[in-house]
Amino acid sequence: MIDFNTSFKKMKESTHMIHAIVSPLASNDLANVLLSLNQAPILAEYYREVYEVTQNSHALLINLGTLNQSKLMGIKEALISAKANDIPIILDPVGASATKVRLETSLYYLKKYPIKVLKGNYSEIYSIYYQKLSTNGVDAKNIDKDQMIKICRDLSTMYNTIVVASGKEDIISDGKETLLLKNGSPLLPKVTGTGCILGGIIAASYSFEKNLNAIALAISILNIGAELAQKDKGMATFKISLLDQISLIDSKTIEERIVYEKL
Repeated sequence: MIDFNTSFKKMKESTHMIHAIVSPLASNDLANVLLSLNQAPILAEYYREVYEVTQNSHALLINLGTLNQSKLMGIKEALISAKANDIPIILDPVGASATKVRLETSLYYLKKYPIKVLKGNYSEIYSIYYQKLSTNGVDAKNIDKDQMIKICRDLSTMYNTIVVASGKEDIISDGKETLLLKNGSPLLPKVTGTGCILGGIIAASYSFEKNLNAIALAISILNIGAELAQKDKGMATFKISLLDQISLIDSKTIEERIVYEKL
């Protein structure tokens, strides 16, 4: 059994600043989730200030949810700062399976900057590995799990990064060790921004302990929170309950409910 006590205690007792450049659709929920986990979110995008903001942060989350030229300028400055100041970078290549510009941008970042965690759904990770588009949208493609496990391992070695592939079962690999996490709720993909929220929790957890267990903790906070929030009511109730459960969750609950395999 993975021991989450130390990682969770660090996150609850100490505050790190997490710089997140994410979609405005998810920014409010992401910020509130990080605050509920005792972390300090900052969502700066203006290219003239992001170097300084990143320099003073403990982790940088880059999410390609909504793109425009101004945001790309800000992302570039943030990445330059993170590389120069040894700030861990978490990349969420949203839509890399759907459009050429997103795929090419993601590949460029992976090749040029020291991405510590690459987190995407199955189809996004699949597209980055094969360097070709695989969907007409951002939803995960129905890809064979065993094939996905191999892709995650190979990508991790290729780019010297931890790879997270989210789907019905979530895969984490650093090329040597691979975890398969099996918690979650079918309602999660129906709520806009849960992928962004996960990226933020990963950034926070990884800023304290730079290993697979920290990422497993982050994924479990969201997935087990979703299990606890799931009710026979509408999506708005689920979303509010999800935010509540994330704020209330503790390491004992995670260790009691987590379902996973070490591969």
